[in-house]
Amino acid sequence: MLPPAHPDHDAAGPLHGVPLPATAFRHLPRALRRTGPRHLLHLLGQPLKRWRLGFANSKASRPYRRDPSNALLPEDRGCIVAVGDFGGKTGLCRAASYEAAKLRLRHPDLILLSLTPPAPGERRIDGGDLPAPVSRLYLLCQPNRYRRALGLFDPAQLAGAHRTGLWAWENEVFPGAWRFALRLVDEVWTPSAFSRAAIAAASALPVVVVPHHVEVDREIPALPRTRFGVPSGTFLGIAIMDIKACPERKNPWAHVEAWQKAFGDSAGHVLLIKVRCSKATRIVERELLEMIGAAGNIRLVREDFADAEQVAFQRMADVYLSLHRAEAYGLNIREFLEMGTPVVATHWSANTEYGPSFAHYHGVRADLVPYRDWMHHYPDAGFSWADADTDHAARLLRQVAANRPIQSRLPNGT
Repeated sequence: MLPPAHPDHDAAGPLHGVPLPATAFRHLPRALRRTGPRHLLHLLGQPLKRWRLGFANSKASRPYRRDPSNALLPEDRGCIVAVGDFGGKTGLCRAASYEAAKLRLRHPDLILLSLTPPAPGERRIDGGDLPAPVSRLYLLCQPNRYRRALGLFDPAQLAGAHRTGLWAWENEVFPGAWRFALRLVDEVWTPSAFSRAAIAAASALPVVVVPHHVEVDREIPALPRTRFGVPSGTFLGIAIMDIKACPERKNPWAHVEAWQKAFGDSAGHVLLIKVRCSKATRIVERELLEMIGAAGNIRLVREDFADAEQVAFQRMADVYLSLHRAEAYGLNIREFLEMGTPVVATHWSANTEYGPSFAHYHGVRADLVPYRDWMHHYPDAGFSWADADTDHAARLLRQVAANRPIQSRLPNGT
């Protein structure tokens, strides 16, 4: 027997009230909690940290600057190498792995050098292990990782290499901290036209849109929902976000607010929010828990997953929710779409370029608002980003819940 429909969950019906709106944390007295000693130290230390990082990147990269007078080696006269964080657990690391898999189809002899620390007992492979100079170099990491990436090589090994950088940037203003890297590469690949606009405006380098080569292993089964205390037959939403540096961009408060407006405290509609925090942003967890209150249908997941387990976690979902303010690509959004899972996402930035081509993509209306961020993550702050309409998101969530396949509602479902 199907679970009974909740009369208040009709898409056109009135929305539920929100016990504590997201805006409450921007005003007194709650806003004061964000200005504790740890946060003040973070803000005071940022300028020095940025200066030191910029100086270190500039100094370390100087021997590797591209010299136009050096002739490029033919590809077959040297090694073809890709460098990236292939063993990491962030979206950028997964994007590097996707790109490496695609490059291997083009270059069967591609050599991968990983920035991820080797497992105990294993030796890191670096440029010293290469049998010849590098003729083609793919830097599959952001410029802030170039100091480590280029440090794997002697500068002479790269003198004749054609260098491609894979960069992803999530707002309209190119970061000044990346300008040193413009002298290190011959071209830039970026996954979206949204990201390209910012990069191309800052440089005469060729900037090519190369969408991430997303391939999801459909043979990996979903994790058992019981592992997270979710009953069978429950309508399950998932949100995934790394808020270590800039919680405002991922906007976790809007996720809680939209779910509460859509389903109230219904035990038959559960949202799992997978979060990764830093010490400086741990306050956000407490704010989310305060918003959630005693309701048990929104829960935080703090586990880190290996690649296969991440896919298994994703596959549990009946819907993926992403009320972000801006995305350079939106890798999780694309992965869920490729799985066939409905996605409810802010219709702004890179995901607007591919989302509408999927029938199960549901774009959320949003207003553009000036950048404002209590963590001051972006020093180049003259841009706008999206503020998702949580009422619209709630109605879209109800539509997805009402239209989900019957099989997923059965009590013996996963």
